[in-house]
Amino acid sequence: MLEKPSAVTFDCYGTLVDWEAGITEFLEQVFRERHIKANIAEVLRVREGLDFELVQGAYRSYREILALSLRGAFTQSGIEYNENDGKRLAASVPEWPVFEETKPALERLAKHSRLAIISNIDTDIIEKTRTKIGVDFDLVITAQEAGTYKPSAKPFELTLQKLGCRPGEVLHVSSGFRYDIPPASRLDFRTAWVNRKHETMSGGL
Repeated sequence: MLEKPSAVTFDCYGTLVDWEAGITEFLEQVFRERHIKANIAEVLRVREGLDFELVQGAYRSYREILALSLRGAFTQSGIEYNENDGKRLAASVPEWPVFEETKPALERLAKHSRLAIISNIDTDIIEKTRTKIGVDFDLVITAQEAGTYKPSAKPFELTLQKLGCRPGEVLHVSSGFRYDIPPASRLDFRTAWVNRKHETMSGGL
């Protein structure tokens, strides 16, 4: 039987916070305001693909990545992009809903293990999200602090360094398989994939 982990690390958006609901509501509002008829699911699919490409390039703020991926998705869908759209999207992130099971689950875990977040986000945005979650984390590592995004191993390595733990003492939990599970597994973290979208396992394992 595995020992309880010394620390449990989490991806944030999509795992603790309902990314899908938040960004869908944002697009619905923008499309209503501008009387745009478009397939939101397809716009989101394209944006997600562009996001994954962008985070593997040279580091830039996640605000920039959100704007660039949204612009690309709009362009491919024949939707006029307004420079304010990207800014509004980034500003909306701290307001996105927290999954109802997040807080009680974290409170239970906190009795046994240290809690940390490893997130592909800007530091000021996640500070607002932490307040919304309403649970104290021992550590938060952002892409901004690491200077790179998952699926790079660097955010995970920085987390281990700051926690002072061996990889096998840490359980990493994420809904974003290709961003999190392969790099965490390669470093010998214990991992748990929260497969909220019923996806097929892929991405290097």
